[in-house]
Amino acid sequence: MRKITKLISIFTAVVLIAVTFNGCSAAEKIDAKMFSLEGDAMNFDDTNGVSVHDPTLFKAKDGTYYISGSHIAMAKSDDLINWSTVKSGVFDSNSILVKEGSTLRADYAEPFAWCDAAQTTWEKSEEEWETNVWASDIIYNEAMEKYCYYASTSLWGTPLSVIWFATADSPEGTYEFNSCIIYSGFNSHTKFGKPKQAIHYFFTNIGNLIEQGVFTEEEVKAVNYWCNEDGDYDCSYGKYPNAIDPAPFYDKDGNLWLAYGSFSGGIYVMPLIEETGMPDYEKMKNTEGYDIYFGKQISKTNEDTQGTGEGPYIIYNSESGYYYFFLTYGGLDALGGYNIREYRSKNPDGPYTDLAGNDACEMKNTGTPIIGNYQFSFDNTAYLSAGHSSALVDDDGRIFQAYHNRYNDGEGSFFNDKIHQMLKTSDGWLTMLPLEYKGEQAKAVTIGDVAGEYEGITLGNKILNTDSWDKVDSIINKPENFVIGKDGKVTYGDANGTISIDSNSYTFKITLEDEEYTGAFCIGTKPDGKTVMTFSALNGKNETLWGVAK
Repeated sequence: MRKITKLISIFTAVVLIAVTFNGCSAAEKIDAKMFSLEGDAMNFDDTNGVSVHDPTLFKAKDGTYYISGSHIAMAKSDDLINWSTVKSGVFDSNSILVKEGSTLRADYAEPFAWCDAAQTTWEKSEEEWETNVWASDIIYNEAMEKYCYYASTSLWGTPLSVIWFATADSPEGTYEFNSCIIYSGFNSHTKFGKPKQAIHYFFTNIGNLIEQGVFTEEEVKAVNYWCNEDGDYDCSYGKYPNAIDPAPFYDKDGNLWLAYGSFSGGIYVMPLIEETGMPDYEKMKNTEGYDIYFGKQISKTNEDTQGTGEGPYIIYNSESGYYYFFLTYGGLDALGGYNIREYRSKNPDGPYTDLAGNDACEMKNTGTPIIGNYQFSFDNTAYLSAGHSSALVDDDGRIFQAYHNRYNDGEGSFFNDKIHQMLKTSDGWLTMLPLEYKGEQAKAVTIGDVAGEYEGITLGNKILNTDSWDKVDSIINKPENFVIGKDGKVTYGDANGTISIDSNSYTFKITLEDEEYTGAFCIGTKPDGKTVMTFSALNGKNETLWGVAK
């Protein structure tokens, strides 16, 4: 193919000077120990549960649940409770993507060529470079009758990235590379009317699209606000995306979409052609509010959220009629303050708003939290930096959230994947139960069923982070006494209020002082195996209130 041969020859001849862009470097926002952290994941220690970084949860045609993630990691389960790793290590797991006798670099030459210049600036071995597969997500494409593996390859610390996909007959592969679909980090530098650098947009698939007549050069030049006045890729606050973290999903009418993006300008969504798994450029060119190449922006990075926001995931729930958009803010290391937030919309491409009524594209701190840093009294350790989540609407309508989680063990590098059930409130928001899923079913309750003492924790949508383990206690949400009386009165710390349970339901409303919460009750299982009543509720100030019975 034209662009592969040109890229490989150019990258062989050209030493790319560090590709860093003002306001765009994820390395400035994420712990530099990332690769050592990921190294821990490579061992797949199942002692406390599976460890798949950036987990995306999906269900195969045979009913098996899978978690797929970065560095070709994968785990599976029959019940969402007991999980096992698909392979024993990352390089062994390459068989998910690579046929016997071949290599990742050979079979996926096209995306690797885009980032190959990293070998001149990123001092990593060839083996470590072979794990440059980020945040994979797998979906069964009904039209293609294939499992489609969407992932990205990236030059660490920059927005020089590419999203690609591969296909297979089995969720465990071996997948066969199909195509690169979205590039980022390119520039528009020219010299005497010709491309000056190997990262000119001509050397992405945009060049092919022009040659194929999908775009004209005039169309590309007319919208080439992708780059700033200096010709560099513009991924500053609220602008253009880093092409990583792909998350395909079907809408209510069976149309295929892709949400993607991380840090940089924000999150985008684009329609895909189901028969090919590729972007629907004609639709984007002819739909208001769409960029002809990147699609439509549905969230914007901003100063109030420390320039963060990654790991998008969208699901549709037919009962509520809403699309739910989950996004992780903060940094991924244990002290970085990863936290997951929720938005919803009646349309797959938004606008997405939080419970407080904020649009995700507003240049301010938005999003309704579903989890943050916390520790109940019965927990041996604090749970830190929950993030890069995904969600599943199961065949019976129940909804589950998957994410990876770190701990305050003094190192913070080790992580596990967690599965929690989510329940709908009376006003159609999803709220996540505070304890890991152990097979519980939500059932209608009465005031007599739920009266008693609880440990209550409030989670806000601020990024709780620190640069020192000596200060870790300051970023952990701790419990206060929460009491539900049989008379319907409620106390939470010094606050007083009332509770009303919806008729023949597990949903409820709590009024505490002047604040109203809507939520849901469900039996849960503590780490020691004891079953107790739990609840989770949301309010209009973008706060979540958790309760676990004592």
